[in-house]
Amino acid sequence: MLTETVAGRTYDYSHSVGRGSQTGMGFSNPVAAAIGKDETVYVVNRGSEGISNVAWNRTGYGARVSQIKLGANAGEEEFIGEFSKYGNGNGEFIWGSGVAVDSQDNLYVIDEWLNRVTIFASDGTYQMDWSTVGSEESGPNGTSGIAIDKEGNLLVTDGRSHTVKKFTPEGELLSTWGKQGSAEGELDSPWGITVDDEGFIYVADFKNHRVQKFTDGGNFVAQFGSHGTKRGQLSYPNSVAVDPEGDVYVCDWSENGWEQGRVHIFEKDGRFLTSLTGDAQQL
Repeated sequence: MLTETVAGRTYDYSHSVGRGSQTGMGFSNPVAAAIGKDETVYVVNRGSEGISNVAWNRTGYGARVSQIKLGANAGEEEFIGEFSKYGNGNGEFIWGSGVAVDSQDNLYVIDEWLNRVTIFASDGTYQMDWSTVGSEESGPNGTSGIAIDKEGNLLVTDGRSHTVKKFTPEGELLSTWGKQGSAEGELDSPWGITVDDEGFIYVADFKNHRVQKFTDGGNFVAQFGSHGTKRGQLSYPNSVAVDPEGDVYVCDWSENGWEQGRVHIFEKDGRFLTSLTGDAQQL
């Protein structure tokens, strides 16, 4: 990516961190990341499933949470440690799909297969876990993304029930909103989710190829993007983040094997700013 200046904002490639690895300073199908205190980055590695002739909860390898520091420049990154592993026991996960860090530096890791949230201390010590699926729900379910609101409650997307759920940190369900559809406020396989400094909620509406903005009560406010592969258009958006100035960053998938995925940047009112692609001139 070449240096780009748009509307008084400058975007420039810095450096890359990691390599393909089942352990240590590398990653195995990394799917989510969050930043804790002291700029420690926690990366959820989904790993791979390929061990035969073992029980279903032992087929995977490389699944873990990596702890790293990025460093200001290439070569200054630091591997701090890693924790968790593939499985369905305490402190384990099958299909890790998201992570969030609260104000006390506790980590909340979600599992798309087990539909649960597992809570760790910042050093990786297991604290507790709880299910994102209520006893009266008939399914199907697939916990996809997680964020923490200004009150410390957890917002969880469910890509198979097409809903957003709000929980206390202890797992008490506070509210649920959304249903499958393409109208304003409806969702189709929601994935990434985030909250801005004003308390608005942004959801990557995966199969509707858009990002929707909601109030903290789940009321529709606006939508960003339209389906396509041009700059400012979205193709299966899977992650969304908001910076301190309110600009919205959306990651999407490739439409096919030839198109590049992008990071699209919008102002908080939905006006498109620019798109970033992986065309760095130096790694």
